[in-house]
Amino acid sequence: MKTLWTIIKKELRRFFTDKRMLLSMFLPGILIFVIYSFLGTAMTDVMMPTISEFTVYVENEPTELSQMFNVDGWSVEKNPYELTEEEIIMKVKSGDVSLYIAYEENFFDKVETYDPTSGSKAPEVSIYYNSADETSATIYQYVTMYLDSVETSLTNKFDINSSLDIKYDQASEEDVMQMIIGMILPFLLVTFLFSGSMGICSESISGEKERGTIATLLVTPVKRSYIAIGKIIALSITSLASASSSFIGLILSIPKLMGMDFNMSMYSPSTLISIFLVIIVTVLLFTTILTIISTYAKSVKEASNLCVPVMLIVMMVGMSGMFGSGEGSSLIMYCLPIYNSIQCFSEILNLTINIPAILITIFVNSAVIALGVFLLTKMFNSEKIMFNKKHSSNLVYFINLFIFAACLI
Repeated sequence: MKTLWTIIKKELRRFFTDKRMLLSMFLPGILIFVIYSFLGTAMTDVMMPTISEFTVYVENEPTELSQMFNVDGWSVEKNPYELTEEEIIMKVKSGDVSLYIAYEENFFDKVETYDPTSGSKAPEVSIYYNSADETSATIYQYVTMYLDSVETSLTNKFDINSSLDIKYDQASEEDVMQMIIGMILPFLLVTFLFSGSMGICSESISGEKERGTIATLLVTPVKRSYIAIGKIIALSITSLASASSSFIGLILSIPKLMGMDFNMSMYSPSTLISIFLVIIVTVLLFTTILTIISTYAKSVKEASNLCVPVMLIVMMVGMSGMFGSGEGSSLIMYCLPIYNSIQCFSEILNLTINIPAILITIFVNSAVIALGVFLLTKMFNSEKIMFNKKHSSNLVYFINLFIFAACLI
């Protein structure tokens, strides 16, 4: 056990004392927070631009539509002075007037008596606006939507949810946020866990091969199984730290990204513990698979290239969480590594803790990890693999089979 702890400390010291590695571990989380927060704020400003004061010229305005611009926060100046139609249009073009609305005389009476089957021309509203001006374009969209709703109400035979004082949607803002979190975060969480592991593990063994330091480690009087386990534990801790940085950055940016308040208090301690347990076995699984690939590769470049197909498979499986959680599905589905982690994340974040599914996930992933540690030990015992010699055909076949199986799961 002492030698195992020595291997773990050696690996952790190598990562946490290297400023460049620390920067590469924690910089993504900072960038995610800054970029996503800025993106959310920018999207909100684009979708909901702030409008306060503007000028609208309305001709032949019906009394029934005189309240159209009575919106909180709007200061509207209507018909400020008498101008000809050409002069008003020129002012709209120059941006001095935001909108020019021209109704036909007796517009509302004509609308109420108009028969679409008569073949005659329908009453018309002419709206002049400037799409290059943000205020003008936004008010134009508001007016067209308002008039469309009025047109629909004139031919209505019945109303649906017509009262503005009644809240028909019974979902609270917390429920909506929980649903969004349960759909999006499992995919992002698994992606961050894998990318954090890949950035560290792809260099772990193959990098030591290139630097020639792996030989020094292998000649020490330490069991190869201890080296394999120590590497995996140390790399898992480092990968978890890197993934946690990215995930925390995402969590902190959610309020601005979604335009909603996110409160972690909706998740109880048991929920957070369940997420943490699944995260641990998932990181260990990713670390084991990627460390095997790194050990098999002859260089860091080759290891990175071999990791890319696995990353694509993980991301594709991760998208399954966006199409609903595995609640109600057969427990046999939780025997599929990676997929089971995705479904567990989705269920837990939706406040549905499926104890049997979580236990199966932990057991299955642990079994795959144990198999990976066994294979990694065999690889460490092979000088042909560790010293970049020609690989034994049987061992190469076994390794390729494991990597192929990792891609499938």
